[in-house]
Amino acid sequence: MWTCSTCGRIFEKVGQPHSCHTVFLEEHFKNKEKAKELFDFLVNTINKKIGTCKIISLPCCVHLFGKYDFLAALPKNDRLEIRFALDRKLNSSKLIQCVPISAKDFKNCLEVTNTDEINQELITWLDESYHLKDT
Repeated sequence: MWTCSTCGRIFEKVGQPHSCHTVFLEEHFKNKEKAKELFDFLVNTINKKIGTCKIISLPCCVHLFGKYDFLAALPKNDRLEIRFALDRKLNSSKLIQCVPISAKDFKNCLEVTNTDEINQELITWLDESYHLKDT
């Protein structure tokens, strides 16, 4: 793993090309109160049940980092889209998209519309994603 000395982001490869540009977190949630409520609940739940995560607000979305970038959150007006990697394709009706990102990893995308959806099933998936590269 490599940490950029300018922006503090963590990458798998040394010198990985990226933009160090960040934006204020509040910009993502302007006029998106429901998404902010869901995001805060999600981050608090992850910190309590999985492990500490760092928030990095990029122009495209908000990333959560444990030992690496394990989740991207895209605030919408009345929901929160989340994307996370697993070494398997999930078989769930909750998914809106699942795409391969490498020979063995998949990006799983779903939308959260209320805090009840941040349940044990989702936390189990996110825990798996958080620890995916521990081995």
